[in-house]
Amino acid sequence: MGKYVGIDLGTTFSAIAYIDEKGNPVIIPNKQGENITPSTVLFGGKKPVVGSVAKRKSITDPKNYEAFVKRHMGEKTYSFTTKDGETFHPEEVSALILSKLKADAEDFLGESVDGAVITVPAYFGDPQRQATRDSAQMAGLKVLDIINEPTAAAIAFGISRNVGKTQKVMIYDFGGGTFDVSILEIDGESIRVIATNGDHKLGGYDIDMAIVEHVKKLAKEEGLDVDSDIKAYQNLMIQAETAKKELSSDETTEISLYIKGEDFSVELDRETFEDLIETILDTTVSVMQRTLDEAGLEYGDIDKILLVGGSTRIPVIQTMLEEETEIKPSSEVHPDEAVAIGAAYHAVDVVKQMAEGTFHTGNEAAGGKTDKENVNAEDVPDLDRNYTFRDITSHGIGIVIYDDVQEKQVNSVIMEKNTEIPAEIVQDGYSTTQDYQEGIQLQVTQGENTNLDYVTIIGSADLKVRPRDHKVPIRIIVSCDRDAIIHVRAVDMDENVDLGEVTINREKHNMTEEEVREAANRINKLNIGE
Repeated sequence: MGKYVGIDLGTTFSAIAYIDEKGNPVIIPNKQGENITPSTVLFGGKKPVVGSVAKRKSITDPKNYEAFVKRHMGEKTYSFTTKDGETFHPEEVSALILSKLKADAEDFLGESVDGAVITVPAYFGDPQRQATRDSAQMAGLKVLDIINEPTAAAIAFGISRNVGKTQKVMIYDFGGGTFDVSILEIDGESIRVIATNGDHKLGGYDIDMAIVEHVKKLAKEEGLDVDSDIKAYQNLMIQAETAKKELSSDETTEISLYIKGEDFSVELDRETFEDLIETILDTTVSVMQRTLDEAGLEYGDIDKILLVGGSTRIPVIQTMLEEETEIKPSSEVHPDEAVAIGAAYHAVDVVKQMAEGTFHTGNEAAGGKTDKENVNAEDVPDLDRNYTFRDITSHGIGIVIYDDVQEKQVNSVIMEKNTEIPAEIVQDGYSTTQDYQEGIQLQVTQGENTNLDYVTIIGSADLKVRPRDHKVPIRIIVSCDRDAIIHVRAVDMDENVDLGEVTINREKHNMTEEEVREAANRINKLNIGE
């Protein structure tokens, strides 16, 4: 007997929810009684500390403190090093956060967590999504599904508001570390994502940093260097976040620091604050407009703008949106809790489908069904309203080819951005580059530009081809499952030989399977949930 949950693994805060026996969503509080848990970890003790306690203690031990790790998911070259020289990959730090969420939920529920739907920013690419799955594995969590944060918020909105007539909804998701704009069509029983755009390195953190840089500049004018005092800098980071929140309701706030033995304080008013973040807000408007253009829509076609993410509490953001779109933005869902709640609703639906063997993964050539899985569907409540949904790819997917005209390698997009998933695209017209060629290196790309300087190589694989006295025609098949994780196959069209599914080499961006297993053992020994 166990529960199935939805998890919003956020950059600054994370949340976990489940659906009770009456079909009502419940945010599960952590052991500190908080509905949201800071996505922060403090190392250096007998075991890592996660959440608000870590954040509070970070001022006295900043070198052992890691925050905003979500921004580095899928970056193999990034790691956090403690004062003692111990290193942790982003996936491992996220696994520690997930371990606390899981342990707190099991303590609250009195039952095990048997599976979770985990959300990610819509603009996360293949490496970041794979890294999220790896983190869950390290934390001992069974991933039922990975869905986009705006889609989860739309599910929460649709069910809680009992949406009847068809509406086009723009979700403005401005979180602590990521920003997404998604346009969805919602009716009484389905959600269709039309277009999405975003930046997984734009969020409330950047607003905090605007305050930090402003205060550092003022301090420097007084002959004080904040950067030279690591404890003062960490204190400033935390006070900047607090100031941001206070200025959402108050006209002024004060930041006080102790820098190299000297007191320093500065008053920050709302007008100055709004000037500091004007460029950031302009960037979000540009993303909104680009999303509309890709959807072939105008603001007049949008029925509702739904605010998601803690940063949307800032008054100037709401004012800016209304002035830009002539639509009053809606706060009908809780900005911090909607994503976890939507994921929890989806977890109920997934478990029922898994029990029936009707859950579509998309792994078997886009749209295949899983076999019946051993899940406990009996205790999962029946919902008055369920939503089916289809997400889309947030990036184009293609391969590297040699262009004879340009005489150089270019990106050939096979699956266009905003393609509904699960999906499979079959593309002919490729071939080996010379006679008697014995193999090809298949490099898979993520991005829309033909110029390789503006796309990401997300993986590669070497394929053997039987040599012939001519160029061998090759068919490429790209499929994208419902987690937006990519699968690639190649076919030798000369002999109609299926070269099989290519196992994309993600070692450039992600940990290997062996590294994930070793990290899981390491995380388990840290006993973070005890």
